[in-house]
Amino acid sequence: MGFGADQLEALAECVDLINTGRITPAAPHGAAERLATLGDVVAFGRRHRVENLGAARASDVPRLRELATRLDLVAAACLAGDEAMAIRLLNAVLAETGAVPQIAAHDGRGAHIHVSRAGAPLADRIAAHSAMGLAELVVAGASGRIRSCASPACDAVFVDLSRNQSRRYCDSRICGNRIHVAAYRSRRTAAAG
Repeated sequence: MGFGADQLEALAECVDLINTGRITPAAPHGAAERLATLGDVVAFGRRHRVENLGAARASDVPRLRELATRLDLVAAACLAGDEAMAIRLLNAVLAETGAVPQIAAHDGRGAHIHVSRAGAPLADRIAAHSAMGLAELVVAGASGRIRSCASPACDAVFVDLSRNQSRRYCDSRICGNRIHVAAYRSRRTAAAG
């Protein structure tokens, strides 16, 4: 399955948004505080190249956190193999955020898809873009590519883009390496004892 640049951007944004409320190696006590202020929301938008960040308002903070929780429910439905529930939840988010797909070009970027108007609330624009990435994955019959990290110390979600869909960790350098080092040490201790 090939993924277009727009979908890859939307999926990266979506996973990042969902993981703001989960325990990850980068935020071992939960990362909800990463979206605690308007500055956090704007920084999130900047990281994902969201247009018109000057339109951000204080109301975007609780709204984006609420929408992130709802996208997390979509990921949970995908993880459970409940595609019908994922579709219902995605349709609700897309309708509520006023998704109106259109082609845009700005900031030196070529033509790409925007899922909402530049003047829409920032939280709605981010959530609509994220939901659209997941929607394309579901429509392609690839919702099984949504995974949860296999590390017991991490509950981050990720999209498995590997060819053989065998990825197990959100980050092989952090979570995967920790598991492998722990297993090695355990084997060494067992062999020494």
